[in-house]
Amino acid sequence: MTRKKQDKSLVGDKIIYKVKTPNGWSIIIMPDNILIDNYHVGKAHIHPNPQNHAYRVELSLQDCEKIYEMIKDYLNLTNDFDIEELMEMLK
Repeated sequence: MTRKKQDKSLVGDKIIYKVKTPNGWSIIIMPDNILIDNYHVGKAHIHPNPQNHAYRVELSLQDCEKIYEMIKDYLNLTNDFDIEELMEMLK
């Protein structure tokens, strides 16, 4: 049986899901379906294109909680979600 912990935050018109399991963690920004996780390669990375899940950009930040809080802060500060701006902030 897998133990997992899931949190959910509503920020403006976005929902941010954070899931932690013994094998890693993921953060999903909905409805944009942007995924940030550390599964498969062991390092945090973002999948900025939901149609091309194989494309990922490695992040210098590795802490799930820090990334989660930075995303929430970013969405609280802006009404316009810009994936390029978010990726620059997290690099």
